[in-house]
Amino acid sequence: MATLALAGAASAILAACTPPPGPSGAGLPEGVSVRFIQQRSDVALRQAQVEVTNATDEVLVVDDLLVSDERFAADAERVLDRPSRIAPGVTVGIRIQLPDPDCGAPDDGESRVSFAYETGDGRGEAVAPLPDVLDVVPGLHARECLEEALGAVAAVTIAGFGADAETGPGMLRLRVEPTGAGGAALRAIRPTNLLGFGNADPDGTAALGVALTPGDRAVREIAIPIEPFRCDAHAVQEDKRGTIFTLDVVVGERSGQIQLAADPDLRATMLSWVAQRCGFA
Repeated sequence: MATLALAGAASAILAACTPPPGPSGAGLPEGVSVRFIQQRSDVALRQAQVEVTNATDEVLVVDDLLVSDERFAADAERVLDRPSRIAPGVTVGIRIQLPDPDCGAPDDGESRVSFAYETGDGRGEAVAPLPDVLDVVPGLHARECLEEALGAVAAVTIAGFGADAETGPGMLRLRVEPTGAGGAALRAIRPTNLLGFGNADPDGTAALGVALTPGDRAVREIAIPIEPFRCDAHAVQEDKRGTIFTLDVVVGERSGQIQLAADPDLRATMLSWVAQRCGFA
């Protein structure tokens, strides 16, 4: 009996000294919500954000965040390797780096987020669906897989840019280098929020009319005259998408749009030309 009494006393002492367990199991902490977003500044970097809203009355610390989705070849990891402290009533965007697409997966699917967290009640692990309220991922997956399919037929790049004079039109040069596989067509190029075309169709696009047939290895360079759409200085100074063009393409039975971005040096040259063309360089 004495032994049992001592064991019971020891158990009571241990229980008193052990901190209460934190929240555990799947799901989000009560009062916490998440969603997937991609801002304009994220697109060129192939990044996105997990917005975490803390609607509780205590600080939420989020760490070790991952986003899983069968449409990506791997999990998306947070860009900055440090915990995020989210004050009560605050929403914080935690930036993630998007992996390459898995083009064997359908465009539609579901993202899930998992992260370690800490509140005043202790530590926990959350695993929950990640709502994509603007349907960013289906379009991203379709576009990048179309780009991958086109890449097997031809390399399409912005090869250069030039202008005869500071006040004259610019000339965008596209380069198409076929692999010989064939089975694709480049239909048209679309304007950006900053740049339009001097020979645009009524819908604002410029026709390309490039058909790539099996055995075709002839390199093409296509010159397209461009003009600024707008000349307000802040639009150029704060530009993030003005030199990313959209192409209408067909590859096999698939048709859609891909994006074609100027490299950093060429982008700087084009924006400088816009500034000169608009008279506020």
